[in-house]
Amino acid sequence: MMSPENLIRSEMQVKLSNYCKKVSHKFYVPEQKFIKDIVSGIVATGSMSVFNIAKHTKDKTTTKKTSERFYYNLHREGFDEQLRTALYEIVCPQIKDDTIIICDESDIIKTHAQKMEGLSMVRDGSTGKQAPGYDLLNFIALSEETAGYSLLPVTSMLIAQDLELDTIKQMVNDRVVDIAIHSNGKGIFTFDRGYDDRKLIGFLRDNEIRFIIRGMGKRAIRDGQQELNFKQYVSEMNFRYVMPGFKAGETLKCAIKRIGVRTDDHPSKKANSVEVNLVVVRNYKRNKQKGKDFYLLCDFAKEQLTEQEIIAKAVKGYRKRWKIEEAHRQMKNDLKIERMRLASYTGLKNLNMLMWVALYFIYSIKKYIIKIAQAFPKLICFTTKDWKRLFEFAYYRLSQFLSLCFLGVRFYDKSPYKGKWTEKQQLTISLF
Repeated sequence: MMSPENLIRSEMQVKLSNYCKKVSHKFYVPEQKFIKDIVSGIVATGSMSVFNIAKHTKDKTTTKKTSERFYYNLHREGFDEQLRTALYEIVCPQIKDDTIIICDESDIIKTHAQKMEGLSMVRDGSTGKQAPGYDLLNFIALSEETAGYSLLPVTSMLIAQDLELDTIKQMVNDRVVDIAIHSNGKGIFTFDRGYDDRKLIGFLRDNEIRFIIRGMGKRAIRDGQQELNFKQYVSEMNFRYVMPGFKAGETLKCAIKRIGVRTDDHPSKKANSVEVNLVVVRNYKRNKQKGKDFYLLCDFAKEQLTEQEIIAKAVKGYRKRWKIEEAHRQMKNDLKIERMRLASYTGLKNLNMLMWVALYFIYSIKKYIIKIAQAFPKLICFTTKDWKRLFEFAYYRLSQFLSLCFLGVRFYDKSPYKGKWTEKQQLTISLF
């Protein structure tokens, strides 16, 4: 009889094999094998190094030949778009009306790289300084569950701005439309301050897409045909709604107003504009304001909500945006995304999207967290208090658990005649 540890390890191996089949079923057979090898390698090694993934791949050839096969497939033009569509078909049906779809940019810093194609100066989010590298545009869906929440990696784009015809803003619009189509318009898109842009707001309103954007508090507010100063307008709002604060002893005093946002570049009486909700939040502790005003621009398209319901939905939805920052940190720490070494820009985009496919699998096994914690208590729960945090951001430890599961995994040769009977699951994968 198998031990609980080996049982859960075998189960995860079968699930990964089935998941790879689900992602790649519309691809040609050589591409299916390539996707399975790369995704399994990323999950098992926690590395984005093609050489390390090739070392992990157990086939009947040398590591050098396996690496060459990987490099050849990574140079396929448009392969990342095919993977993106395949991942949409898996993730988007799980998006519900109140699912928060978080959009944010990250970066890959390559300080010492010299020959990587498309390198340009980008902002390093860790230091706030400019450094050579690539931009990342990521979308993650956060879905509430009975116990805790689950994160669903939706899509990612690695961007070399010097080589792309479209701007990042245009790419954001394209991805939003793709996700909205595949999810039948469900979900609420959530953006940070960097997306407080009149063109994006107009685009979202025109397409009846529900959204929450943190405002910078600098734009003029359109009232009829004239524009008013933002700070002055806020000072005259009525803060009559009170909500519990983020921490003990804190209180949120909120105000809301339906305002006009000009979508044309230049102000004029005939300039186009759209209407959105402006939610202003003030945090109080012991009857004293803590920090500055917090601005949220939102619209929930055709939903019949009261002002208090709009405020609650906007504040609660935006608070969840921070989860994508934790995902970015995990990609750099656990999956070592900044260690990608490919001279081809096409190869980098494809490898980044394959990493995103692997990330979805890692995040999807959170539904088995209790079962995993019972089999590997010392790995998942370092202290007694960790048992209470199983349904929070447990993905760091799940990544370690999967690396342990796939240590020494062997892929069987599926020839029609093998000379002896093997169990059905073992035709896919097994342990030594």
